[in-house]
Parts: sequence; structure tokens; C-alpha cells
Amino acid sequence: MKKYCLALDLIDDPILIKEYTEWHERVWPEVLENIKLSGVLKMEIYRYKNRLFMIMETSELFSFEKTEEKDQESE
Repeated sequence: MKKYCLALDLIDDPILIKEYTEWHERVWPEVLENIKLSGVLKMEIYRYKNRLFMIMETSELFSFEKTEEKDQESE
């Protein structure tokens, strides 16, 4: 198993952050399934003001490159 910790800064705009939060409160089932199929075993996302922290536990099958390729195919 691998563990990744990522950080991202959102645009510091309360309205945009609210919209972002609302979108992520109702994630489509297909998105959740693709996350699992990519090898993500557990994912946690935390927000402090405009900074996001994501902690992912993944299987050995996971790679950012493969996940990005698959995401581009589904656009």
C-alpha cells in the first residue's frame, strides 16, 4: 500500500469555495467508482480556509499517470 498527501490552494473567494464544497458534497457514483477502479482504497479531503489537503491510501496498481490518461479518455 502507498500513501499520498497532497495540498492545493483554492482561489480565495468565499462564493467559489462554497460552490466547490457543494459540488463535492454530491459526487456522482460514476466518479466514485472510477476512483476505486484506479486503485484508491481510501481518500480523505480536509479544508482549512482556502487550502485543501487530500490523503489517499492506494493499492500498488495506482499511478497518477494512468489515472490522468483514463480521465482524459472519459472527457
